[in-house]
Amino acid sequence: MVVGTSFMDIEETRTQFKKTGKKAVPAASFEQNVQANRDFLKKSEFLSDLLENLQPHLNNIKKVRCVAIGNFQEDFPATFQFALLLEIIDHINNETSRDILISLYDPIFTENEMHYLESLGDKWVIQENFSEINTSDYKSVLYFLPHAPLDLTERILASECPHLWLANNMISHTDRYTKAKLFEKYPHLGKLVHYLQPNLVAETKKQDGADDFTAFIPKRKRKNKNNSTKLKVKIPDIDYGSIATKFTSCKILTDFDEGKYLKERPWINSFSDLTLHAIGY
Repeated sequence: MVVGTSFMDIEETRTQFKKTGKKAVPAASFEQNVQANRDFLKKSEFLSDLLENLQPHLNNIKKVRCVAIGNFQEDFPATFQFALLLEIIDHINNETSRDILISLYDPIFTENEMHYLESLGDKWVIQENFSEINTSDYKSVLYFLPHAPLDLTERILASECPHLWLANNMISHTDRYTKAKLFEKYPHLGKLVHYLQPNLVAETKKQDGADDFTAFIPKRKRKNKNNSTKLKVKIPDIDYGSIATKFTSCKILTDFDEGKYLKERPWINSFSDLTLHAIGY
C-alpha cells in the first residue's frame, strides 16, 4: 500500500538521501543477494549485539519506521541495510508472536522497488508522512535511518516522537560542527547531542584529574601561557532550554563496541557509524 508519495520538500533535495561510496549489487538475483547478506549478518557480533540491546523493548515495539534506505535493489550498502531490516523484523515477530507494521519511505525508490514492497503484504506500507507525533505511545516504534542526512534527522526529531533510534551516531555524525553552529542549524539534534555529551565530559575530567602531581613550569613558559590564556575567545553559553522539545534525555544503548563490530566486514561501509540510541520523554 502506498500512502502519500509526493514528499515535495524532500524530493527537491533528493540527492541528500543518496549514499556515498555506492557499489552496484552483483548480478545474482535480488533475493539471492539479500539471503546471502542475511546469512552473513546472522553470524555477526554486530547483529547479536543489536538484538540483545533490543530485547528489553521487543514487547513494546509495534512498528518499524525506515527512512532514507535508498535503492535497496540496486546499491550494495542499501541491499545490506534491507537485509538487516528483515532480520530485525523477523526477530521481533518471532519473539513476540505477532506481526509488526513496517513503514518505509525514500523519494528515490524506483517503481520496481515500490512494487516489490507492496508484494510483501499489507504490513508493509510506503508512507511519506508518519503519524506518530505524540508521546502517548512513543515506545511502540523502532526508527531505522541508515545514513540519513542531518536535515531529515532534524525534521523527524522536530515533528515526531522517536524513542529507539537506530541511525548514525549523533555525536560523531555532527562532530564537524561546533556546538553553537550545530544548535543554530539543527537545534533539536544539537540538544540531543548536548544530553549525550555530559557523560563524555565527566569522564574526560576524571581522567585529567587522576594525577595530582603538578609539574614545574619555567617562568618564561608561565608568562607565555598567561598571555595565551588572555587571547582565548570565550565560548558563548548555549541556551538549550530556549528550544521547546518533547524529549528530555538521550542515551546510547550500543555503539557496537565503539564501531569495531562494524568495520572490515563483508558489508564494507553499509553500517559505518551505526548506533542504537534511546530518546526519553
